[in-house]
Amino acid sequence: MLTDKSGPCINEDVQRVLSEGDIRCGTLECALGDEPSYDSEKVAERGNVIYAKDADIRRLKEMHINIVSLANNHFFDLGVDGARHTIELLDKEGILHCGAGENLEEAGAPVVVNVNGKKVAFLGFCDTDYNHVFMCTYATEESPGINPMQEDYVESEIKKNAALYDYLVVLAHWGTEHTFYPNRSSERMANLMIKAGAIAVLGSHPHRVQPVINIRNGSIAYSMGNFLFPERLIAPPKVTYYPDSSIDYSELPRTDEYPLVDRITLKTLPFLARVGMLVRTRIDGRTAKSDYILSYLNESNCVELLASNKVKEIKSALRRIIIPLKWNCYGLFSFARRCSLSLSIRMRRFFLHNRKQAH
Repeated sequence: MLTDKSGPCINEDVQRVLSEGDIRCGTLECALGDEPSYDSEKVAERGNVIYAKDADIRRLKEMHINIVSLANNHFFDLGVDGARHTIELLDKEGILHCGAGENLEEAGAPVVVNVNGKKVAFLGFCDTDYNHVFMCTYATEESPGINPMQEDYVESEIKKNAALYDYLVVLAHWGTEHTFYPNRSSERMANLMIKAGAIAVLGSHPHRVQPVINIRNGSIAYSMGNFLFPERLIAPPKVTYYPDSSIDYSELPRTDEYPLVDRITLKTLPFLARVGMLVRTRIDGRTAKSDYILSYLNESNCVELLASNKVKEIKSALRRIIIPLKWNCYGLFSFARRCSLSLSIRMRRFFLHNRKQAH
């Protein structure tokens, strides 16, 4: 259940882990607004609209977040005015941001911070595959939007900025939702980013944890899952939001999906949607290495570190969803690749067999 929003959103253990980093960054996957005007086209197409109240920006302050990427498929859910309003709030609170702006030049501009005498730049990109992100407002040279993840553009922007700064980190919004391994386009794009000069790539959008790998001199976290992504309300017809005060949810209908509704409905979260990653990237010279700690959004909508008994629950859930498999992201990644290879071999045999019969 949602609790009084005056309570903490992360516990002391999570706060301790966050405080160990020189920079804390992530994806802000919503717009902020107290009097929202929804993206009417998205609502008409039955797309999921997500937003939060202005007061929720204090959650970013509570977690001491330094940088957020706005390059995602929900940042323009309150339209252009809502996106501008959110940027104004971030600027007012001194929270740096990348990945969106009044035009392509602004959306593609890096955030640059100085850490121990080194300049670290951050870029945000959002997948342009309609089947993955659905109805995004992409920036052009003359119109506002988010920074598009188009291959040639991504490569040129990374090369350009990698030459200007000591280190370059990419915040990538990509992939297929509710999956535990990266799709082929994300894998290809991640390798392109590292080869072009990124020292680290941090992914979001699938809402499930995916592999963290160290490759060449850099690291890739394909998806960090859900961190602070609480239960929320669905308003007719399909607009979800986080309320700014404690209300009685006991009489509300509930759903763990995103249906069209005719009354206020509580959007609940399945177990695996409560799991996220605290990815820790350490840069030493020209090399970056990443590891991670799993997090869990508890029943009070407060993020805690994932206890060992919860890891056992994840194993059990994954066995039901996939196959009996040792729980770790690398195992899932390997499993996916084996499935893909097996399917390719079987398809090849199928066509060869049919060709022989035809002759």
